[in-house]
Amino acid sequence: MALAYINLSAKQYFNFMCKTDFERRIFHDSYKEFQKKSKVFSLNNTLHTFQQMLKENEKANTLHQKLNYSVMGALVAQENKIPVLNDLDGKPILFDWAELHIYASDLLNKAGHVVSVIYTSKKLVLHEIVGDLLILSYDVEGQFNETFMVKMTDELVLNYQQQEEMAYQ
Repeated sequence: MALAYINLSAKQYFNFMCKTDFERRIFHDSYKEFQKKSKVFSLNNTLHTFQQMLKENEKANTLHQKLNYSVMGALVAQENKIPVLNDLDGKPILFDWAELHIYASDLLNKAGHVVSVIYTSKKLVLHEIVGDLLILSYDVEGQFNETFMVKMTDELVLNYQQQEEMAYQ
């Protein structure tokens, strides 16, 4: 029996210190898109940073979503594997949803571009908690699912999905 149904969320940051090809692609693709899409909010090139644009026009918040589209190809190439979250056997946890968020960007300084991707896992069955280990399986209806363990860290976020049940039957 399941203790709960949960999703795990993990965040990965991307800046000019990228190490892998995947990280470089997210960084460069999102910056190139920021250069294109932010022109509307730069007020004839008087505003250069994302924060200035937000302060002047709250509609600049739409840049998060607009940049999200620019990295979809790189995320799809990951085959739904969260690059920063593995089980204890080293297998990556699968994600259902990934969302890009802009922390900072500057049209005049590419090194000032910092974004993150928040990955949210597929629906998981929480079977047990042993110390700082979660014993989980994927929620695939009608199939026996292998359990795996994930170590809890400060960077990991658990999203609890409460199920409505009858109190008396």
